[in-house]
Amino acid sequence: MVNHYQQLLDKLLSVNINGGIKLGLENSLLLSNALDNPHKKFPTVHIAGTNGKGSVTTKIAAALQATGKKVGLYTSPHISTFRERIRINGNMISEEQVVEHLDTIFSIIEKQQIPATFFELTTLLCFSHFAHENVDIAVIETGLGGRFDATNIITPKLSVITSISLEHTEFLGNTIEAIAKEKAGIIKPTVPVVIGPHVPYSIVNGVAAAQGSPCIQVLGDFPDYHAENNAVAGKALEILNVDKEAITEGLQATPPCRLEVIDKVILDAAHNPDGFYHMLQATKLRFPHQKLRLVVGLSSNKDIEGCFNIVKGEAIHFYLVEANSSRAVPTETMKEILIKLEVEPALITSGKSIAETMNLAIDEANKAGDIVVVCGTFFILHEVRQALGFNPPEDCHNLNEQHKPNAIKNFN
Repeated sequence: MVNHYQQLLDKLLSVNINGGIKLGLENSLLLSNALDNPHKKFPTVHIAGTNGKGSVTTKIAAALQATGKKVGLYTSPHISTFRERIRINGNMISEEQVVEHLDTIFSIIEKQQIPATFFELTTLLCFSHFAHENVDIAVIETGLGGRFDATNIITPKLSVITSISLEHTEFLGNTIEAIAKEKAGIIKPTVPVVIGPHVPYSIVNGVAAAQGSPCIQVLGDFPDYHAENNAVAGKALEILNVDKEAITEGLQATPPCRLEVIDKVILDAAHNPDGFYHMLQATKLRFPHQKLRLVVGLSSNKDIEGCFNIVKGEAIHFYLVEANSSRAVPTETMKEILIKLEVEPALITSGKSIAETMNLAIDEANKAGDIVVVCGTFFILHEVRQALGFNPPEDCHNLNEQHKPNAIKNFN
């Protein structure tokens, strides 16, 4: 028999497939008001960025927890279960708590005819849970962009923008400047903002100055993204007056599949050229004397050729996999792009399941003394971790970004 939690996931999946994306705050504000504005019942830290935001969010939350606080953490997407997105002191929201809050939320949107999207529903579920559990503070990661992201109804104690590069150009603009302005939309009047070294200062500072908000940029020549993320998170925590011991502890935290090393396998959710570049630099730093075998699966809305251009001369073999996702790029399409980039067909393996591919890549790497790097869309990482022996809780549906690619609604 299907339990009520699974029934609600069915409902969320239907919203995700049919609801598309709506960039704007109207639905979030209507729904939040109907729920007595739960986001106003606890202080927050708000984090946006193209790459690095998941890591920085996790580090800030871990450091705040190390001070003895009860800390909410909201991230996306998830790897194995929807409940990973909403945590308090590292513990996922329970199925029973999801049911309690989602029943109320669905009742409200049906009665008031609020056409809320999947991410809007999930965000208000998060806020309701954190308010109900009386968190001391919550660290909130944006989903897409910043200005019109559903999370942007909060007024945080601190805003953070980790990095800016070209991604989601169909929503955010096709230049660095346009994307920077969208992400700078999380800046609130008089609230300080910390920005990473690859964020255009003049643009973000212009937005901040208009709001009377201090803009603090982290500068430096960092060896890899891990060090850069630590510097950004560390500066944010200093501004939040977190003690040095707690900062040191927090900076050791890393979310799964962000330069996660398991024996001689590296899992990294790099899925755009900038992410691929930093993944490659970090891998070389950690394994300078070993050759690289790359397991990769990508989504159709990514710059596939740009990603492969970064690694085409660095990987000695490509193992192509296709995620169980409506937006997965077929392995044959990726193979064609690699061949176009003059990668020898003999250096490309495709057509196998994710588990078979992982076993083959690891076996061949072990024989040659190489390392395996798995990268690309989050959609492949659950099966990859299963192939490596991980058996985390999982849902009956994959709720990650299963919307129709063309079901995009306009800005407010």
